[in-house]
Amino acid sequence: MARSELYQFKHGDKQWFFTSARKAITHNEITYYPVRGLSRGNIEDADIDKCEVELTFPHPYPLFNDADDSFTQVFLNKIYLESVYFTLIELDAGESLVLFKGRVTQPKFSDRENTMTLVCSTAESFMRRKILTRKYQRTCPNTIYDKHCGLDFNEWSFDVTVTSVNGLDVAYMVNPTQVKDEFGNPVFEQVPVLDEQGQPVLDDLGSPIFEDGDPMMEIKSYPDNWLNRGVLKKDGVFTFIINGGSNSARLYRQHIGLKLGDVVRVAPGCDQSLKMCHEKFNNHKRFGGHPNMPTENPLENQLIK
Repeated sequence: MARSELYQFKHGDKQWFFTSARKAITHNEITYYPVRGLSRGNIEDADIDKCEVELTFPHPYPLFNDADDSFTQVFLNKIYLESVYFTLIELDAGESLVLFKGRVTQPKFSDRENTMTLVCSTAESFMRRKILTRKYQRTCPNTIYDKHCGLDFNEWSFDVTVTSVNGLDVAYMVNPTQVKDEFGNPVFEQVPVLDEQGQPVLDDLGSPIFEDGDPMMEIKSYPDNWLNRGVLKKDGVFTFIINGGSNSARLYRQHIGLKLGDVVRVAPGCDQSLKMCHEKFNNHKRFGGHPNMPTENPLENQLIK
């Protein structure tokens, strides 16, 4: 078997598998599909802080997975929250070796050469980057639902069914959810326990005994602005919601693959103020801003003369 290279890509829950070989290759029960014109540059690892490789795909070119998800379309819009992870495998005589593992950091399109070039970097390059640290500011620097914010996305989000998609505007219908009591426990219909004769079974006090039946469901309602600066999640990919109306939301960018009838999860957002953090989420103890900081620098205009 000739030496060949396998290309794995992962974006949220979606995956794509390609190869630069002329024919499809099956490895570890995964089929890698050939892409004519797929090539890569040398793996640049001049120092320990940086390791990159550039992949070149023909463009336009039909790049799809088994679920008919377009690979190229992921890079036609700004990637938000979820990166595209890449693994390069060399296959030789049935033996495999991982040559590179990282994520796509920059897509580049060339209309002159009809190519799409993906710049991929390893984790070391991200760890050594010089980035802006947390600032001394009035508003909260945390991103909602991250480890610093502390809010649980699964607890605050809810299921909706998409009823229309018009560009960046998405309309939806809130799905029924199970009723919970004051302690947060799910509520079920209470069904009396019957004996063999169909008579209610009584406890020691002579009262009927009940058991849980079907869950009690309800359709909750939310204020028009509840989803402002929130997020929409589908297939493991998050998209920022600019603002929300009555059963509608406007997205920051197009969510790849979002279509009529999809059931997705949406969660409310925050304007990073202490007031909203407290009143909307009761999460003021984790607020990371400094709302009472002075408006003027005391070192410049409050020195004692």
